[in-house]
Amino acid sequence: KEVLKNPAIWMLALASAFMYISRYAVNSWGVFYLEAQRGYTTLEASSIISISSICGIIGTVVSGFVSDWFFKGSRNAPAVSFGRMNVLGLGLFMFGPASHFCMIISMVIFGLAIGALICYLGGLMAVDIASKKASGAALGVVGIASYIGAAVQDLVSGITIESGKTAGAADAAVYDFSVVSWFWFGAAILSVVFTLIVWALTAKKD
Repeated sequence: KEVLKNPAIWMLALASAFMYISRYAVNSWGVFYLEAQRGYTTLEASSIISISSICGIIGTVVSGFVSDWFFKGSRNAPAVSFGRMNVLGLGLFMFGPASHFCMIISMVIFGLAIGALICYLGGLMAVDIASKKASGAALGVVGIASYIGAAVQDLVSGITIESGKTAGAADAAVYDFSVVSWFWFGAAILSVVFTLIVWALTAKKD
C-alpha cells in the first residue's frame, strides 16, 4: 500500500518504462535500422551496436561512483544528466550524419547513459524513495513497468516499421523510419521529463 500510494514511485516507473523503450529500440532494431536506413552491412551494423553494450557495462560500473562522489549521494541529478545523454546519443544515432564516426560516438554516449540509467531508474532511486520494508515492492513496480515498456516498444515499432514498408527497385523492400524514429526519440525525452518530476516530488529528501 505504501508503494501504490506513493506518486514518486509511479513517476519513476514511467521514467524507467520510457527509458526501456529507447533502450530496446536500439537493442532490438538497431542493426536493422542501420542496414535499411543507413546503408550499413550486417557486420558493420552489428559491430556499431555492440559498442553500446560495452559502454553500458562501463556506465553501470561508474554510476554509483558518480552519484556518491560528484552529487553527494543524490540520484536525481545524475539520473537527469544521464537521461539527457540518452536523448543526445539516440538523436545522433537517428538524425545525425550516417558516418561511421557519428554512429560510433552516438553508441558510446547512448551506452554509457543506458548503463547508468538502469541503475538509477531501475534500482537505486526506487530504494531511496521507499522505506526499507517497501523497497522490494518498489523495485517490483518499477521492474514490471520497465518490461511493459520494452514489450510495448517491440509491438509498436514492429507495426510502425511494417506499415511504412514499400516496394523499391527490383521489388526490394524500402522502409520509412521517420515515424518510429520520433517514437523512440520521444520516449527518451519523456523519460527525462518523468525523472524531473520524481526529482520535484523527492526534493526534500535531497
